[in-house]
Amino acid sequence: MPLTKLSFRPGINKESTTYANEGTYFDCNWVRFRAGYPEKIGGWQNLSHVNTFKGIARSLFAWTNYAAEKLLGIGTSQKYYIEYGSQYYDVTPRRTAAITLASDPFATTNGSKLITVTHSSHGAAAGTYVTFAGATSVGGITVSGDYEILTVPTGGTYTIAAATAANATTTGGGASVTATYDINAESSVFTQINTGWSAGGYGNGGWGDSSGVVLLPTIISTPLRLWSQCLYGEDLIMAPRGGTVYYWDVDTDAFPRAVTVASKANTLGKVAYDGVTAGGTSSKIIVPDTTGIDIGAYVTGTGIPTGTYITAADFVTKEFTLSAAVTTGFPAGFYTFSHVGKAVPTKTEYVLAADAAKFIVCLGSNPYEPGNFSTSYDPMLVRWSDQDNCYEWVPAITNQSGEYRLSIGTYLVAAQNTRQEILVWSNAALYSMQYLGPPNVFGFNLLGDNLSIASPSAAVTVNNIALWMGYDKFYIYSGRVETLPCSLHRHVFGNFNRDRVFQVTSGSNEAFNEVWWFYPSADSQINDRYVVYNYLEQVWTHGELSRTAWLDSSLRPNPMAAFSSQTTFLKSTLTTDATRIAVQDASSYPYSGTVLIDSEQIAYSSRSSTELIISARGVNGTTVAEHPTYTYVFSGIPNQVMYHEVGTDDGSLPNPQPIEAYIESADFDIGDGHDFGFVWRLLPDLTFAGSNGTGPHIELEMQARTNSGSAYRTKTPPTVTRTVTIPIEEYTGQVYIRLRGRQMKLKVASYETGIAWQLGQTRIDIRPDGRKI
Repeated sequence: MPLTKLSFRPGINKESTTYANEGTYFDCNWVRFRAGYPEKIGGWQNLSHVNTFKGIARSLFAWTNYAAEKLLGIGTSQKYYIEYGSQYYDVTPRRTAAITLASDPFATTNGSKLITVTHSSHGAAAGTYVTFAGATSVGGITVSGDYEILTVPTGGTYTIAAATAANATTTGGGASVTATYDINAESSVFTQINTGWSAGGYGNGGWGDSSGVVLLPTIISTPLRLWSQCLYGEDLIMAPRGGTVYYWDVDTDAFPRAVTVASKANTLGKVAYDGVTAGGTSSKIIVPDTTGIDIGAYVTGTGIPTGTYITAADFVTKEFTLSAAVTTGFPAGFYTFSHVGKAVPTKTEYVLAADAAKFIVCLGSNPYEPGNFSTSYDPMLVRWSDQDNCYEWVPAITNQSGEYRLSIGTYLVAAQNTRQEILVWSNAALYSMQYLGPPNVFGFNLLGDNLSIASPSAAVTVNNIALWMGYDKFYIYSGRVETLPCSLHRHVFGNFNRDRVFQVTSGSNEAFNEVWWFYPSADSQINDRYVVYNYLEQVWTHGELSRTAWLDSSLRPNPMAAFSSQTTFLKSTLTTDATRIAVQDASSYPYSGTVLIDSEQIAYSSRSSTELIISARGVNGTTVAEHPTYTYVFSGIPNQVMYHEVGTDDGSLPNPQPIEAYIESADFDIGDGHDFGFVWRLLPDLTFAGSNGTGPHIELEMQARTNSGSAYRTKTPPTVTRTVTIPIEEYTGQVYIRLRGRQMKLKVASYETGIAWQLGQTRIDIRPDGRKI
């Protein structure tokens, strides 16, 4: 017989059996399609192998300031960072100014790293960071700097871990210890509870509730921190889901902490006061530092000393009683403004800028009510600031601030700017938000209902078309809302952990005309899989990869993605012969991998949420050692941002690892499989363009079976085989094989570093080889 081309339709199709999908590709990992042919995806490279950040990154936002400095905002479950020059700068908003604790607030135990801190009514949550200063040594430890709060036994105590174990059981620290608290951390892994209609009490977590956050049809006790971010000029506005709105001034020298919009002076270097004219009484005046940054809680005082400034290290605002005499004592160059930050929403689900019209928009908000700035939170209310003024939220005839309540759904989830409108998703509908101008300012139109969206990060807009992942299917909006056909629908949604749905993240890969979604599989607590839609070729691929945030920005040379996990700590001493590692919480860790404890790297083969099963100690040349209780346990791959489509390998660690990419066809046969086929020669068609190693090669494997329902066997008669694996090198012209079966499939895979490949049309010599029932 003449040579037969193995031609398969582009894309992966798993909607039926491998035999029914004849003529398609059936499975893959780390492969994409270009011009109809499969190729290995590009590699990824760590932004910095030295620097890292704390918490699980859920949001990335890139911009360039007026000095042409490229900045990246990173919102995590515990912190907020600005990346600049591959350094991560902590600009997390403070919940308090520096508070002086009672004398000797620290308690240590001999031989333990755990320290108990006493602070009456501290209001802190586990996972939150607190900064201590002014302490004296206690138990051989001087508590100073930034510490994570590990546990909160009572409202008046919490625990932290020191770098070394204490040498005594005692209390101390002195009488001048100060503590400054970050805004409270939230859950690192999304968890649904009380599933079902009216579970937990009617309306709990919804209308009128300011403590919980409604997610899907359920209530959760600790919301997942998902940051939304936008620009105001060159400065940054951001909000954690269910939290307040924060403002960060571009200042790459000082990197001051972010501030609430309600307390932000609206001109750098100015003094702002709230709501009264100069000479009024009992009002709040904000005294910025020399760069105009004002941060933290109010401190009561009287009068403003001439020349007084708050330094960037203080992160504090002050409250003064105004009087006519005081107004003449302002430091030189300072001025006053009225109605600064008045009625700014105290809670929002999502914040974004209406770019063309220069408004700041909050999805989910407390409505405005004259004289009452503590109105009940409404998760379906859209509020916006005055045009080009993020501090003015009081609707008036002289401005364009306002609000509008949407009706379909129980809470607002996400929004996307497009060329002519803002798309707003509730948990049950999609709306169009368009600027009309005064007096109505914005108009809202219902685009579709009876739909869903998986998470605030599940929607992507490309070429003015929106694509998003729903609760049980994909959608597309290109003028009307439609279901997006998916040849991997059953593969994705049949193995999808809906209890972790808010962790879904997505982004575009413009260079390859792709949209990527990362999601947790049914048995996973974290994003461990991805699915990709090529909107130009209209094909789907899938694979396994853990990413918590994705960004493709023209301001950066390549798409960026975050890998991160929540750092945990030992719950008991780890001896040198231990086979298991007991930890506080490993639910955000990969199911197998490597952890770092002190200077020892330990490989583990599986895990539960509180235990790692050890497979090897002292890996990668490290030394096995005993580790005391409350020692930190770090993921072997540090929390990091990575450039994708860089090189050919996995550059998460200093020593690149191979990306083991493969693609596998569905079954093919001769005719309808009436005769057995015998393959005796194969002519590969591949290109290794882009490889950077010497002598690149792949493994080409063909498997055969007797019937569509039987297994691919390897034990065969001595003259033929059911599985043939052939190394294909760069200049392989043809190979001779012996393979017999009624159905066959083709698999191409690479397992080494430095390899890039694209598969063309492989040909085989196949002839009928008799019949067999």
